[in-house]
Amino acid sequence: MYTQKKPIENAHIVRERDRRRFRELLAVLSLGIPIGLFLLLFTWQNLEVIRLGREATSLQQQRKQIEDANKSLQLELDRLTSLDAVERKATALGFTPSDPRAIVQVESGGQAPSPVPPGSAQ
Repeated sequence: MYTQKKPIENAHIVRERDRRRFRELLAVLSLGIPIGLFLLLFTWQNLEVIRLGREATSLQQQRKQIEDANKSLQLELDRLTSLDAVERKATALGFTPSDPRAIVQVESGGQAPSPVPPGSAQ
């Protein structure tokens, strides 16, 4: 006794969509999508705040390093351009103090140079 199964042909049967289930799906999606977008935006905003905070900290450290370098360069400039340092370098190079009577002051405006009287300091 062997039985054979007859194939059932369901091609002519049309399945209707369940309208109630479709409405429930739309309700869930209409609530889920805005909530998901809000959470995505909230997460992105927090990550951006963290990134900008790190960048601000990095820029503050860089600014402090630049200010320190500027201070050290300003001190070096002041040390190198002080009158004592310039006078020592000039003496080491063989320069001698000039005679105050030989100093000529040049005026702007095309006038002839006038010698500076001795004993007057400018």
